[in-house]
Amino acid sequence: MSDHDLVIRGGRVVTAGAVVDADVAVRGERISAIGRGLHGRRQIDADGLLVIPGAVDGHVHMRTERPLHVYDDTFETGTIAAAHGGVTAIVDQAQVEPGTPLMEGLRRRCAEGDGHSLVDYGLHLNLREPSLERVAEIAAVMDEGCPTVKLFMSYPDYQLPDDILLRAMQQVAGRSGMAVVHAENGAVVAELSRELAESGDIAGFAGISPPAMEGEAAGRALALAGLAGCRLLIFHVTTADALAALRRARDGGQPAFGEALLHHLLIGDEVYADPERAPQFRGTPPLRDRSHREALWQALADGTLDVVSTDHGPRRDRSLPGTSGIEVRLPLMYDRGVRDGRIDLTRWVELCCTGPARLHGLAGKGRLAPGCDADIVLFDPSDERRLTASGLHSAIDHGTYEGERVRGWPAVTISRGAVLVERRRLLAEPGHGRFLRRRYL
Repeated sequence: MSDHDLVIRGGRVVTAGAVVDADVAVRGERISAIGRGLHGRRQIDADGLLVIPGAVDGHVHMRTERPLHVYDDTFETGTIAAAHGGVTAIVDQAQVEPGTPLMEGLRRRCAEGDGHSLVDYGLHLNLREPSLERVAEIAAVMDEGCPTVKLFMSYPDYQLPDDILLRAMQQVAGRSGMAVVHAENGAVVAELSRELAESGDIAGFAGISPPAMEGEAAGRALALAGLAGCRLLIFHVTTADALAALRRARDGGQPAFGEALLHHLLIGDEVYADPERAPQFRGTPPLRDRSHREALWQALADGTLDVVSTDHGPRRDRSLPGTSGIEVRLPLMYDRGVRDGRIDLTRWVELCCTGPARLHGLAGKGRLAPGCDADIVLFDPSDERRLTASGLHSAIDHGTYEGERVRGWPAVTISRGAVLVERRRLLAEPGHGRFLRRRYL
């Protein structure tokens, strides 16, 4: 009798470092072996399929109950969509409201996810108050398994001054964590937004956040992180200017990282001339022209950018910004990245699976190796689909990539040895997912 509970047989195993023909065996919740001729009590035929680690989306927004900025995917609907798209772990946000102690905000968010998430999840702590009292609370929250703290340089209700950014980064560095920064020049964005509103030229929306000013903000964030001795991730890099600042910092030995978002790679600023589609993209950083998008793809290929995420936060109201990408990131990155020749298979896995797990401190995730969590996706490179809201699983009636054709789709999604989705059928219930106490080794 085999000592493996499950064996995935005959697939092409793709990791961040290699492509091999092999079987993958699972015992309990962990991978027990990788090799040839393995047998288990249950077997799944992966002939013609790619066998990859479960994908990790390190930048998502599930529903938050509050007066404004409400996202419409709950932990249940959002993670069901995730599982159908080959995602087995997410990092959501504890967006602590001003006036609320950080630990209280964290515990509220954990309670919202606990028992409702289909996939495993972690949380970024969001600091929204320019308060040294709140800054002093950061270390205790990080000790609860949230080693990443998100800091905003833009948005009136979120923006932090440079002195608070510095003090927060010092706290994060003191616990060997990572600061995550929304890097834009908030004062310039606010002024140019006012000018745009006066002109009424909504087609020029991208101009409210000039590329040079995103580069300035990225450079300032990197300088502050360097002063604090803090590891830094710049969320949603969109311009060649910000990429240049990131390269300079890394060339100088700074522990600095960059993220691209799916919609910034695939959709251009010409969409702002389309009154039907434009509203969901009127957040910042805005969509950019082709030259910046090509710079992002090159940065993904050469290693300047480390991960691709979605900033998934769809809204039923089409007049509000908010994209839906959690279910389609892995397929679209395969189709537009691998099939179009921009990246190879191993880089695809690195950007969508292994890199996000490592960058966000998700031990045991994002890799296919004995002892790792049995988070495994069987990906069918021949499965061709047309993307429609009715065919996806988010709790909205429209999609960011509505009507796009994509070739390549997850056939089976496995989380800690449990089959969540198999051939479009949901086989597990929300509540399977666990809160992940993250840490950096």
